[in-house]
Amino acid sequence: MKPTLENVAIEGDHSIKVLHYSCAAFQENHGWHFHPEFELSLILKGHGKRLVGDSIERFQPGDVVFVGPNIPHCWISDDTERRNEMMVLQFNEDLLRGPLMTLPEAQAISPLILQAKRGSFYAGESAAAIAEAMYQVESKVGLTRLARFVELLDLLASRPLSQTLVGEMYAADNTQFNSGRLAKVMQFVKERLSDDIKQRDVADHVCMTPQSFSRFFKATTGRTFVSFLNSMRITEACRLLVNSKSDILDISIACGYANPSNFNRRFVEIKACTPSQYRKARRTADSGH
Repeated sequence: MKPTLENVAIEGDHSIKVLHYSCAAFQENHGWHFHPEFELSLILKGHGKRLVGDSIERFQPGDVVFVGPNIPHCWISDDTERRNEMMVLQFNEDLLRGPLMTLPEAQAISPLILQAKRGSFYAGESAAAIAEAMYQVESKVGLTRLARFVELLDLLASRPLSQTLVGEMYAADNTQFNSGRLAKVMQFVKERLSDDIKQRDVADHVCMTPQSFSRFFKATTGRTFVSFLNSMRITEACRLLVNSKSDILDISIACGYANPSNFNRRFVEIKACTPSQYRKARRTADSGH
């Protein structure tokens, strides 16, 4: 089965997305999928099978896995397990390529990035220490969260791995695939979010007919191009709602929605609230009230 593309929406006022969720079965929340972001996961409750690239292993509470960009993965809970809990940290690769990471003190991070692109598994004392550091990141905000995140990266780089999960050839094939046609599509969309993007224009950009592109995109990502485009636009709208004082109408236009009613309708479909409600809720949360 082909993995589906997950659009990870990291809110505009954060560099790191922290998820802490419980469910009856992990696969009900996230099936076999991939995304361009790095992901660090900690199993808190539950047992089952962990699929990462070409690796199939058992998982249990305390397991920590660090997965690099575009590596397909999922956790499949045992049928007997009905209480499953996981903490997940997700962040863009740009966070590891910025000015901070070019400093001499950050050179130990480079091997960590390469390791994560084949999936890094931590257990035992290493996993316990990493788990504590993940809680520290989750509990902080602003610069303090970023500082705790750097400490977490240092810990990941210094602690011994229990196992590298993904085979070398699989990792190479995966990188080649995701750096090709799909990456060109995503870049094309990111650069033109405010434009009236037509599927045929994207198809032309990657030298495909509209019909072939439609089949390719659905088979590769598990969703239609229109669904993906709306998700990208609403993610950008969320960033602008939090980080700017622009009117909602201006934000609507900047994100490619010339019709405000259509913008509101799509926003509610994806975020389950209106743009004004989202802005008010985020500002209230950030002010601590």
